Amino acid sequence: MPAFDIDAILTLLLVYLRILSFLFMVPIFGKEFLPANIKLYLAMALSLSVFLFGDVKIVKFENTSLYLLAMVNEIIFGFVAGLIVRFIFDAIYIGGEIIATSMGLGFLMMFLPQQPQVTVLAGFSLVMATALFLSLGGAEIILIALADSFSNIGPGAFNIFSLNPDVFLTLFYESFTLGVKLSLPVLVALLLTNIILAVINRFIPQVNVFMVGLPIQLMVGFFILVLSLPVIGIVMASHMKEYIFDVIGFIRG
Repeated sequence: MPAFDIDAILTLLLVYLRILSFLFMVPIFGKEFLPANIKLYLAMALSLSVFLFGDVKIVKFENTSLYLLAMVNEIIFGFVAGLIVRFIFDAIYIGGEIIATSMGLGFLMMFLPQQPQVTVLAGFSLVMATALFLSLGGAEIILIALADSFSNIGPGAFNIFSLNPDVFLTLFYESFTLGVKLSLPVLVALLLTNIILAVINRFIPQVNVFMVGLPIQLMVGFFILVLSLPVIGIVMASHMKEYIFDVIGFIRG
């Protein structure tokens, strides 16, 4: 156990800033699930655990400016690591938004003004992604990787210019490709439905397509969504497993 002198306390603060900025970015620890004061206490508990039992070396700083720069670097590191983890959740959230908008469920937000401006299916997709992530042990794996990052990138040693932009863009592309793939079955079904309705309107103009179109889109959309939910769950779980390992490699440097 390290002695708590002034250098140890300053190093502990750097550890705290990295973990805190990470927790504020990850959705499963974000404002949707945990209040801000709980996140502050959780970050302090994790920081003490990592500092006391992890491979954290005490860092000494010659002046205040170097320490302030180290604080900024730690906040940036936690922000970037949390942002990469957030990509996968935001991609699935966008997939739910696309499905809901295509089905005509966007107007439901007007009936829930006190709630965050999200569609029903987007919120359902986010909850489903969170449940899958937790069932796969993603939270524990990511936090262990964050604790191990101090052995490769010590407190204050992070340099944002050392980031590989290709890796960052690849993770971004892979995550948001998943969102499009998840919404594709419903989008294709609704596209075919609209084509059929357009043909009916062309050959039978007496039928008011605008009146019957929305109920038909809702019925077809929910039917295809229910049929494809098992496949969507399998695809999400498989992609999350691969994505978690990519995120671990990025966090560990």
